[in-house]
Parts: sequence; structure tokens; C-alpha cells
Amino acid sequence: MPNYKYYAMNDLGRKVSGVVMADNEVDLESRLEQIGLEVLDFREVKEKKGRGGRVKMQDMIVFCLHMEQLIKAGVPLLDSIADVRDSTESAKLKDTMTSVYESVKGGETFSQALSKHPKVFDNVFTGLIAAGEKTGDFSGSFSHLSEHMKWTNDIQRKVKKAMGYPIVLLLLMSGVIAVLMVFVVPKLIDFITSQGFDIPIHTRALMATSAAFVDYWYLIFGIPILIAVSLVAMYKSSESFAYSFDAMMIKLPVIGIVIRKINMARFTHFFAVMFNSGIDILESLETAKNVVGNRVLKQSIVTASRTIADGTPLTTALRMTNQFPNLVIRMFKVGEDSGNMHDALENVIYFYNREVNDAVDKLVGMIQPTLTIVLGCMIFWVVSAVFGPLYQSFSKMKF
Repeated sequence: MPNYKYYAMNDLGRKVSGVVMADNEVDLESRLEQIGLEVLDFREVKEKKGRGGRVKMQDMIVFCLHMEQLIKAGVPLLDSIADVRDSTESAKLKDTMTSVYESVKGGETFSQALSKHPKVFDNVFTGLIAAGEKTGDFSGSFSHLSEHMKWTNDIQRKVKKAMGYPIVLLLLMSGVIAVLMVFVVPKLIDFITSQGFDIPIHTRALMATSAAFVDYWYLIFGIPILIAVSLVAMYKSSESFAYSFDAMMIKLPVIGIVIRKINMARFTHFFAVMFNSGIDILESLETAKNVVGNRVLKQSIVTASRTIADGTPLTTALRMTNQFPNLVIRMFKVGEDSGNMHDALENVIYFYNREVNDAVDKLVGMIQPTLTIVLGCMIFWVVSAVFGPLYQSFSKMKF
């Protein structure tokens, strides 16, 4: 179904524009008339590959909050969709909700209409809405979704903020080293050699390094970039390579711990959202595993689901994965035994929130001083290699 860029007049006589999906020009005019718009002009637009547009997380959170409040107030679903469509500030979300409105009005379920727009509403989102359709608790589904997205947004913002300084420092360090090796060191070395000073081994090493930077700078900077691009391409194209790479990442001393805790935190948080929405354990596991990015951890959850389907209790299946800490297993066990899984899941979420914060802080606490030490050692090497011969020559002079 193609997209059409339209220019129309609303009931208030104001000109509006947007993009809507329609079968043809007649269908486009019909769709716009149904929402109170008179077509002035339109044209078909071709969606460029890789530039489909994205809806900001903040807009999605506001969307969920508005839907929750409207449905809780007793507003019919179709009217709620129309109200959110007209009130959102995101052009992409407005166009998407226009299409969703038409699909629901045509007889499709809300989750089916949302699933037509996977770039905006992923499988996790539509899965929870489908769960709300089964239980009849739409407002609860949107409440859980908004809380989950708030939590996810906080985690992403915290990680980005924590990693921002090390990345800037790494780029600064690379720039300083490149300038030293390409521009500063060669001139200093030329001066030292022209004076006939004795050249120690660490100065010779600096001369060789500087010459390599000058002659092969394109390889020194190009090879790491090529390796990174190749790894990304292989990760996306080869499932076996991606699985092996994920397995290697979670085995790294500090980074692996952070990756494991973030993925487990995302899983337990969304599992709690699904389970507290009235979904059974197996379906909650099946949907919640989709928020886990690491393939090894995702496979362990799939294995746990199969084990539970064979009649094994939840805590036993999670213990068999060997991915959850014993403290978390005991929390699940208490919830199973007491029948109060809601409180148990809240405790698990609290545990992982604290663990993720501590793990990220520890990682950043190691990266920052490490990069600072490396940069300091590099500068000390340059200073000692250049001024060492000068100092030795001056010390031999007799006045």
C-alpha cells in the first residue's frame, strides 16, 4: 500500500498536511473525508531505504499515557485513537495512527493494525496490546508499556551519559597521539639527529613509531575501521558468528558482566510487565525474550521455556539456565511458594536496577582512569624520548 503526501483543509478552514497510506487516489480521498479533511492536493511518495523515520521514545511514552487515560475514562477505542492521532506532535506517529485508525475502523483488531507498522510498534509492543485484548484491560497494558519504556529510556540515558566521557577522552587521546606522531615528533627527532646526540633505545622506538604514522597513517586508522565494519557486517549476516560473538562478549571480565546484567534486567522487567498483565508464564517468557539482545542469554530463556512446558517449575528452569544469580532465584522461589509473584517480581526488578547501576558505574570508573593513564604514558614517552638525549648531552658539557 503506497504512501501519499496530502494537503487538505480541515473543518476549521485551516490547511494541514501529512502522509497517509491508501490503495489509490480514490481511497485516499475517502480516508481523509472520513476524518474531516477536504483534499486540496496530493502526491505519491516513495519511501527511501533506511530512511523510514523513527518515533522518539518520549513521543511513544506520551502516546501510551494518553491512551491509558482515555480508555480508563471510558472513551471508545476508535475515538481514543483519533484523539491521540490529532494531539501528537510527532508527524511520523500522526501518519501511523491515521493508518491504524482506518484499519481498526475497517474491522481489524488494534494489535493487528499496530503490527502493520513494525518500525514504530515492535513485536513486544503489539504482543502486550494483544494480551490486553485477551484480558480486556487495555488501560493496564498501556500503563505497563509506559512504565517499561520509561525504565528502558532511563537505562539508555544512563549508559549513554556514563559512556560519553570515555568516548570523548578516547577520541581526544587518538587526536593528540596522531598530532604528536605526525607533526611534532618528526621535527624534534630531526633536531636531535642533526646535533649528533646519542640516541637511546626508547627514542629509536619513538622514531620508528612516528615514521610508521607518517608513512602508513591510512593503514593505522583504516585497518581498525575496516575490522569494525567487517565485524558488524558478519554479525548481521551470520547467525553462527553473531552467537559466537555474543558468547565471547559476556565472558569478558568487566564488560561481560555489564552486558549480562543489562540484558537480564530488561528481561525480568518486561517479564514482570507481561505476567502482571495477566499473561501466563510461558507466553510471558516467549514475549519477554525478544527484549534480550544477547543471543546466548536469549537461547537460555528459550531453553527455560521448553523446560517449563514439560512441567518443570519456573525457579528450577531458571536455575538450570545458570544465568540468574542465586538471590534472584530465591526471590522467584518465594513468589512461587507464597503465590505472591507480583511482589517477588518487584524485588527482582529492584535488584537488577541496583546491579545495573553499580555495574555501569564500575565500568566507567575503570575506563576513565585507564584512558587517562594511557594518554599520560604516551606523553611521558614522547617527552622522555625527546628531552632525554638533550639532557644527557647538556650534562656532559663542561663549563
